[in-house]
Amino acid sequence: MFDIIKDAISLVRYKTSNLFYNNSDETVLAYHSIGKIDRRNDSYKINLDPLLFGKQIEFLTHFKERKLTLTFDDGFKNFFENAFSLVLRYNIGAVLFVTTDFIDGKMSFNAFLGDNIDIQPLNWQQIREISDNGIEIGSHTLSHPDLTKLDRKAAEKEIGNSKKKIEDMIGKKVRYFAYPFGSRQAFSDPIKQIVKDSGYERAYTNIMGFNDADTDPYELRRIRIYSGDNMFRFQMKIKGAYNWVDSVNAAGFKKCLKIKT
Repeated sequence: MFDIIKDAISLVRYKTSNLFYNNSDETVLAYHSIGKIDRRNDSYKINLDPLLFGKQIEFLTHFKERKLTLTFDDGFKNFFENAFSLVLRYNIGAVLFVTTDFIDGKMSFNAFLGDNIDIQPLNWQQIREISDNGIEIGSHTLSHPDLTKLDRKAAEKEIGNSKKKIEDMIGKKVRYFAYPFGSRQAFSDPIKQIVKDSGYERAYTNIMGFNDADTDPYELRRIRIYSGDNMFRFQMKIKGAYNWVDSVNAAGFKKCLKIKT
């Protein structure tokens, strides 16, 4: 029910205003998996059909006046198979955030995605090829933990060692970091300081919104793209119609509207 109300409010915003962004704002889109996976098995809705992804990327070419960046979290092999060539063809800036233990075969994402989805990781040769073609490689930690649940030493290891690992494997400086999970609860001021002290220049959240000159570079916002985002909802999202959603506590919003959960 909350999703229906969220869509309705966003539609009203979309229809009544075109003033969600300035051309100086940076719009960052957050993707994960780009592959053909049964949506019934995709409980987190993070897998996008390659055909829909292609339509979305082509649509973005109509916004050449805007600063657009595509980001892809985790390091799934299907990025190389289904998204890499399109990103290069349309010449849109992109960052691939890799979880290094996933790349090294030390972990899987089944715990996050469900046992019915077995998405394989990229390998380091593919990551080097991606990097050599101008796509930035960033860190998404060693093992994708909730950083706020770790002690300082463990957090420093996840953040710093993943950076060094990627740099050793691609021969280039790693400048960007993406917080696992990325919600407001997934990072803190001490975590942000560790990211900064580790030598990263920017850090990305999954909080909906655009970025401007006043945005904290270690708390950058992204527009989350899900498997159920048809082209109309996608248009609403990139125009800012959904940027309000993370400023509202869902539980409190439901209570206010007297919605039974």
